[in-house]
Amino acid sequence: MFKYPLRAFVALIILLSISSVYAHNKVVVIPLGGDDAPASIEYAIGDSGPAGGIVFHVTNGGLNGLEAAPVDQATAPWNCFGTDVASVDNIACAGTPDSNSGAVNTPLIAVACGGAAAVAAVYIWPNGQTDGFLPNKEELNLLYAQRNVVGSFASSLYWSSSEGNGGSAWRQNFDGGVQLDVIKNSHSVFVLFGLFNYLTI
Repeated sequence: MFKYPLRAFVALIILLSISSVYAHNKVVVIPLGGDDAPASIEYAIGDSGPAGGIVFHVTNGGLNGLEAAPVDQATAPWNCFGTDVASVDNIACAGTPDSNSGAVNTPLIAVACGGAAAVAAVYIWPNGQTDGFLPNKEELNLLYAQRNVVGSFASSLYWSSSEGNGGSAWRQNFDGGVQLDVIKNSHSVFVLFGLFNYLTI
């Protein structure tokens, strides 16, 4: 009467014993983010980015890059005239690159100075994100190179987050592309950047 159930029970015990012997050799692969992780999206220059801005620079085949806010933001001073902002590079000439990205500079400047960086730090993107930043001068120049694709520039003078010294910061003239080290209390329009996939250029 117990002939078949007993055989099934013995077979199960043997299977479990064999499985436990080989268990240390098994590898379980779990997809990053689980089975419902979103597929990677490849962006091209001119596309609407993940934050709802306009993509103007891509790397890694379009998986990473930079997007700009779809419209100009407020006209504001850089602020902190006479103050050298801690941990932000002092850049004496246009040919010297900023070793910090705008994403690094912005919170440092926002806390110390307010001004354009503070507005950038609290900007709400069209898709709800709040991680915008004031570009460094190299990132701003990348936008200048794609100005005709991006469009919607109401001004010609745009702040970067790159500091010249205690009294000055870098801005770019979008009429001719020239970057100038100007007094921090000058009022310039600023444009916000977003970093998609949160990787630097």
